[in-house]
Amino acid sequence: MSILPIKPILKASPSVTTLLGTNPRIYEDIAPEGTEVPYIVWQELGGQANNHLDNAPANFDDVQFQVMVYDTYVGRAYEVREAVRKALESYCFILNPRISGFDPTTKQSMRGFDANWIQEI
Repeated sequence: MSILPIKPILKASPSVTTLLGTNPRIYEDIAPEGTEVPYIVWQELGGQANNHLDNAPANFDDVQFQVMVYDTYVGRAYEVREAVRKALESYCFILNPRISGFDPTTKQSMRGFDANWIQEI
């Protein structure tokens, strides 16, 4: 099983690096405590094998994943989410384009989306 290439794609995106710099803070599953905002966290949510009717082994998986942008400035969180979405959209299918939230402990807004990636295995 291989890791989705979220980070390399985002690091290669001029629209993402314009907003987050040339070394953007992108983490799988969880960001380290105290990470400077804005930052991106992505995680796999689940998936399913693309099995074949002829009982041949699956050669693709449908991988559902979520991307969340964290920032203390909600306007920038929206901007980063849109840049990330545009950078990834040619590789995956956006399923839920508008996830929002607020963490009262860190005072950070969250903006994100769910997507589906068809990954060769």
